[in-house]
Amino acid sequence: MNFSRLPLLNFGTIALGLVMMFALTSCGDDDDDLASMSFDYALHTGQTVPSAAYSGTHPTDFSATLKLDEMDNGNTMVTVTLDNTVDGETYNIHSHDAADAATTPNGTPYNETPNMSVFAQSVAGDGGTVSVSQEATMSFVDLTTTYEAFFVVHDPTQDLSTVDISTYLVVGSFAR
Repeated sequence: MNFSRLPLLNFGTIALGLVMMFALTSCGDDDDDLASMSFDYALHTGQTVPSAAYSGTHPTDFSATLKLDEMDNGNTMVTVTLDNTVDGETYNIHSHDAADAATTPNGTPYNETPNMSVFAQSVAGDGGTVSVSQEATMSFVDLTTTYEAFFVVHDPTQDLSTVDISTYLVVGSFAR
């Protein structure tokens, strides 16, 4: 074989090729390692409190999805999506920390004040699907394993009550 006829390669071309190959193989999307989970909640028909199923006039095809996305900073993005909302009505959505009923003012098994650092938002219904997000200061692992709380969506067609569970469209364990 006659090597004198092979074209000479430019050192700069080789170096650039190696740099490009290294850059492409070493680039990774750090978000690939971040966890995400979704939890579906149906209209409260007594799943959580059999003696206090939802009682009201809101359409019963209502549902909610709670999605948790782990963030690089150690916090968690909490997104709630409501399906089959009533147009123009404001939905109050909260996490309520679990508590000993003997220590709460009205004997509820949860702190009646929503936990603002986890999730406490309102969103206007549009007759279909609406979403709202909040960055929680708790880690994804804590929210999905050790955080003891209730996820609540209040009926916007009734007076807001933190003690009458029959007015809750959704009530269930938070992220379980």
